[in-house]
Amino acid sequence: MKKKIIAISRQCGSGGYTIGQELAQRLGVPFYDKEYLDTHAHPDENHVQSCTSLLFCLTTGMYDGYLLSKAGGTEDTEREAALIRRLADQGPCVFVGRCAEYVLRDREDCLGVFVQGDKDDRVHRMVTEEKLFPDAAQRLIESRDKIRATHYRNLTNGLTWGDPANYHLVLDSTQLGLDRCMEQILEACE
Repeated sequence: MKKKIIAISRQCGSGGYTIGQELAQRLGVPFYDKEYLDTHAHPDENHVQSCTSLLFCLTTGMYDGYLLSKAGGTEDTEREAALIRRLADQGPCVFVGRCAEYVLRDREDCLGVFVQGDKDDRVHRMVTEEKLFPDAAQRLIESRDKIRATHYRNLTNGLTWGDPANYHLVLDSTQLGLDRCMEQILEACE
C-alpha cells in the first residue's frame, strides 16, 4: 500500500465514521477519532467521554458526546496536531476528523478523503442509527456540519471544509454506498 495513512473528513450522517472504523478493522491498523485525540492530546484535563441523551448533551453544553468547554485555542490545536503527527509516524492508521488530512498534508503516504451524502440520506441514516426523530436529525446534522466547517476554517487559516481541492478523494456515500466508498479508498491507497 503506497498510502498507509487514511485521513477521513465527513459530513454528519454520511457514514464516514463507519467507513473509517471498518477500514481500520479490515486493514488491522489503529483507528483514531475525536474521542481518542481529545483524551490523549489533553491527558491532564477531565474529559467526559459520552453523554446519555441528546437532550442531556444540549442542556449541559455538550454535543456529539464531547465537551464543548475546551476553547480550542492555538495551544490546544497544536497539541492535537503534534499527536496526530506522532501517531502517523508510528505506522499505518486511519484518522476520522480533527482535520488530520490537513495536519498531514505534506506527507506523501497520507490519503485525504472527504465523505459527503445527500441530506435526505444523511437524515435517514441518523434516524435509523441514532434513533432520532427526523426534525432532530436534521438539526443535529446542520449543527455538527457548521461546527466542523468552522473548526476546519479556523485550523486551516481560512480553507473551506468539503472543498474538493483540499482532499485527494471526495466520495458520495449516497451514490456509492458505504462498501463501494471503502473499495474506492483502498484502490486510491494503491
